Amino acid sequence: MQFSIGLVFYTIILVVGITSVPPRVQGAEAEAGPLVIHGGWLFDGVSDTRRHNEGIVIRNGKIVGLDATGEQLSLAQATVIELAESETILPGMIDMHAHYNLDLVDKGRVEEVHYNGIIFLANGVTSTWSAGEFYPERVIARRDLIEAGEAIGPRLFVSGPYFGAFRCEYQIKVAADECVAWPNDISEQEIRAEVDYWARQGVISIKIKQATPGEAKILIEQAQKNGMTTAGHLANYNVEYDVSTRDAILMGMDRIEHQLTLALGSDDSRRAELPQMVNLMLKHQVYYDANLQMYGSIIQRNRHLSEMIWVDEAKYFTPYTQTLLQRRGPPEPESEDAEFTQRVLELMTLYESGGANLLVVGTDEPVYTSLLPGFAYHRELLAMTYAGIPPLAVLKAATINGATALGVADRLGSVEAGKLADLVIVKGNPLDDIKAARNIRYVVKEGVVHDPGTLLLSAKGKIGPAGPADHAQWTLEVKPLRARARE
Repeated sequence: MQFSIGLVFYTIILVVGITSVPPRVQGAEAEAGPLVIHGGWLFDGVSDTRRHNEGIVIRNGKIVGLDATGEQLSLAQATVIELAESETILPGMIDMHAHYNLDLVDKGRVEEVHYNGIIFLANGVTSTWSAGEFYPERVIARRDLIEAGEAIGPRLFVSGPYFGAFRCEYQIKVAADECVAWPNDISEQEIRAEVDYWARQGVISIKIKQATPGEAKILIEQAQKNGMTTAGHLANYNVEYDVSTRDAILMGMDRIEHQLTLALGSDDSRRAELPQMVNLMLKHQVYYDANLQMYGSIIQRNRHLSEMIWVDEAKYFTPYTQTLLQRRGPPEPESEDAEFTQRVLELMTLYESGGANLLVVGTDEPVYTSLLPGFAYHRELLAMTYAGIPPLAVLKAATINGATALGVADRLGSVEAGKLADLVIVKGNPLDDIKAARNIRYVVKEGVVHDPGTLLLSAKGKIGPAGPADHAQWTLEVKPLRARARE
């Protein structure tokens, strides 16, 4: 529904006294007229506090004025959102490990971007980087529809396929295992050509997983030539390194995922490496995505169940898919208490050593259960505060740090004039209680206002196959690398 309400503002006094006007909601074009958001509080993503919001002016999808003057507020055909004193404006949040792939029929992980994207957006996540894809063409197709204004969803920073043997998913355990999509005899020329190909598809950052040290070095070098950043899942499924944290940093990797050491607890001798790894992260300014909600996905979540699970997420799957997931039952814990404690220690050591600016937020929630990554984002924010990170640092990790890590901080990550108008309006103060960040009134993406309830309703009962005959799109088919090269 679109409201074409023309309002003219002549002074700030008139704005302060105005009655709240219903905003434009999903489907409305940013060019429909200026949007003014007045009142409440503003956390801009770069300051250390929130301040009263005197008025944000948005035109053509961009922020054109903050703390607006009377002249800036003298806008014809403006739509106004008047906020309550209890409400807070945040920058649009960024998921730096946003899997869109789901394993629903026990045939591997495949991408579902449509409704997953809507659920991300409803949760205030206005941009995602997908951290490795099995069907990147699906993500690219959805990205193009969203960018053309023909579909609703978050901004999709596509990662392309995994760069390494994990293109064969769990058929492999270590980089040395044979994968037809990333063969052991892959040549340097093939690796460089592969990076170049995905750069032409608009990929700005790639995911390296189960690559050898030699392959990783070539990948990082070629990505840098294309102006792309790199992220790495460095450990393999034998709890060994394919590429060590030290080597990855010295090669020039931009982001490390999951862990800084291989230590599995306090009695593990590998724990002694942590000070050196933290020093290297700080020296080379490498970003860190800890994924605590994934590591604590069973044991830790159950200890805080009412705070971690506040919505029936199963209702967003088709009835048939809900039956499949119920039959499958809960998975094994991703990590035991000792390993989870180690992961928390690594995160806090980096933070307390001066690395707050290097923390980013990622969910790493490939779907095997009825839990969805859009909601998992807020589980990750909460898990970071449980670990000891203050809400202020968590919110910066969720916004400006993520944008900086992706190389897009010139247009995203904070509420500043000249940047794209990606905002989240929440009820409460998330700097006091991070759970307020999920109590969302409106999501604004590039100047278009979305009601989260309407978004979620549109996704209800839609994810997954409709029945036994509808499995083809939910089955992973691994394609040989050289077969695509011949196409």
